[in-house]
Amino acid sequence: MNILGALHKKIEKIIEDEKVLSVLLIGSAAELEKEEEFNTLKDIDLFVITDEEYEFEREVMPIEDVLFDISYMSFNTFKNSIVEGIPFLINSLQSYKIIYNNINKELKELLDKIKIIYGNGPKKFQEDDIEYIRFKFYQDLEDIYSRKKDVVNTKFLMNSLFYNILNSYFKLAGYWVPKDKKLLKNIQKFDDILYNLSVGFIEEEDFNVKLKNLKVILDYVLKPYGGVNKFWKRKKFPLI
Repeated sequence: MNILGALHKKIEKIIEDEKVLSVLLIGSAAELEKEEEFNTLKDIDLFVITDEEYEFEREVMPIEDVLFDISYMSFNTFKNSIVEGIPFLINSLQSYKIIYNNINKELKELLDKIKIIYGNGPKKFQEDDIEYIRFKFYQDLEDIYSRKKDVVNTKFLMNSLFYNILNSYFKLAGYWVPKDKKLLKNIQKFDDILYNLSVGFIEEEDFNVKLKNLKVILDYVLKPYGGVNKFWKRKKFPLI
């Protein structure tokens, strides 16, 4: 199986069929330095910037037993998305390798701008945003307590709240939220205590112990921001 050969063949086909400005190798493949390392990959992510009329399209297709995940975005959409600071785009393109480039000065400037935006971090939460998270998570936990007799549904809600807490850990700390598959690895990088608590929650099979672990995680994540907020005085409330 020649993955690198399949990659080159696919790129040639894309360039032949599209008005291509640039093809970027993103994801784990962008970090590889040796050609032979490509044969260890299970999937390859490409980002194609075109001079077409569509906004954003995606293609996920197996080639040579490797899953190719290809995003196609028109230059105008790409430009507007960077101006708006759309997290998906900034996260996806904070690390890349250019494997085809139809010289475009403005495009190069936009790609450079992505690295600057990523380095500056995401838009910081306002006080109201933090207060809402403190209140919402407390309400979610209380809702779980009130449904303990419905074990299956409660387990589902516990896992959902756990996931939301981990996502909010990054948002509250001013970090970009990683993809789900890298969530725990990034938490391990930033916070050993939270990582160990998370592993304990995931591996715990006893229902009541798992629920206690969830509360410990919630209290730990929210402690730097004032802990849980049990009440909400009358004022603006997010419609989400």
